[in-house]
Amino acid sequence: MGGLKHTLNIGAESLYATRQGVDTAGHNIANANTEGFSRQRINLEQRTPLETRNVLIGNGVFVKNITRAHDQFLEKQLNLSNQDMGRSSAMAEVMRPVEEVYSPQLNASVSEEINDFFSALQDLSNFPEELIVRTNVKESAESLTNTLKRVDMSLKRHRLDINDRLEGEAKEVSAALASIASLNIAIKTMETGNEKEASDLLDKQDLLLRQLTEKLDINYYRGDQGMVVVRGPKETLLVDRGHHASMQIRKDVSDPDGMSEVMINYGSADRPVVINDAIKKGRIAGLLEVRDKVLPALIRKNNETAFVLGHSFNALHRKGFGIASFKESTGRDFFQVSDRLDIAAESLDIDSFIREDVAAISAAVSPSAPGDNVIVNEMLRLKERRMMSGGDETFNEHYANTVGLFGLELVRAEHVLEADTALNNDLISRHDSLKGVSMDEEAINLMKWQANYTASSRVITTVDEMFDTLLSLKR
Repeated sequence: MGGLKHTLNIGAESLYATRQGVDTAGHNIANANTEGFSRQRINLEQRTPLETRNVLIGNGVFVKNITRAHDQFLEKQLNLSNQDMGRSSAMAEVMRPVEEVYSPQLNASVSEEINDFFSALQDLSNFPEELIVRTNVKESAESLTNTLKRVDMSLKRHRLDINDRLEGEAKEVSAALASIASLNIAIKTMETGNEKEASDLLDKQDLLLRQLTEKLDINYYRGDQGMVVVRGPKETLLVDRGHHASMQIRKDVSDPDGMSEVMINYGSADRPVVINDAIKKGRIAGLLEVRDKVLPALIRKNNETAFVLGHSFNALHRKGFGIASFKESTGRDFFQVSDRLDIAAESLDIDSFIREDVAAISAAVSPSAPGDNVIVNEMLRLKERRMMSGGDETFNEHYANTVGLFGLELVRAEHVLEADTALNNDLISRHDSLKGVSMDEEAINLMKWQANYTASSRVITTVDEMFDTLLSLKR
């Protein structure tokens, strides 16, 4: 009887193991389209044999554990690639709209407005007494100032948009850190034995880490009891066991433009750590690169154009005389422009005298000389004078070089994004081939487990029949 009970137990354990195999295959099929899910497999192991009458006999099977298909090295490679692609994708994403600021199809360019302004001055040189010509000079100058202001406002608006995006990125980072920390506790609780693996929870945590690497550069490893430890820029401790930091965006009081600082806050007596300069990869690094380097350089170039244009014209215009009631007065500016380079474009405007009366435009070098065009001719020569970039460029060359260099940066960003995307797609393909669920393979597994279940049931049926035989002998 004892021997038959042993055989019966073997059959029962086999049924249990087979059912676990069916459950695992079904779980894989159910999560075939779940993001981050890793294909799971059941690991069976034979029991230690028993010695009976100097003979070692098999003791059946048991389910050792259920583990996931996972390659830690490949996971690290993919996350490093995510950091690079996060940065390049963010840069390309926020630089593309800036291209519209300089697009001649959407707006008149600064170069076109400069040419129109100097063309109007050429007409004034030919007809210095004509009010219609003078009105055209005023309107061309207004159009030029408005274009420089539009470029300045558009670039600053893009900076503010990027600054606002950082707030959303920081909230997503903080939420991911909190979830990773809570999963640490859940994984520790479930993996109480050495052979247990909380595969589904580990998948969720790996997915969060993958999403986090898209945001910024981090390092992580699994420490005590399998709980992940995450460190960020400047070796900031982001996650340790069940504790986590948060990312916050705070206005930089020392920044005249009101841009924000990215900080890691530990929520304790420790002071928040500013990490702007330390973030090198991820979306946040790309956003900061465009916000703090690319756009300020473009704004500075535009301000330089307005500053040099305004002050150089004013220096000549003050020496001249107008017509009518202004024929004997001098010392007037042509433009209103700040002495501060950083606000030159936004302050640029037509002088109030000229706005009210075009007779105030000074074209003559001598008083009461309506046909005199000496001053306006000196203004015309400013177009070809190299006054920009330390005396290396004309107005048009300066603008063309500014647009050209930005275009090269955008093309470079697009090319880097293409290269990063190609590498990332290759790693994702290898990652999915390892972890992804194959419906054909799982269908074969179901058929295999079904056959095993039938055979295991047959073992129990056979033992039952043997029990009946023994009981019938007693009768």
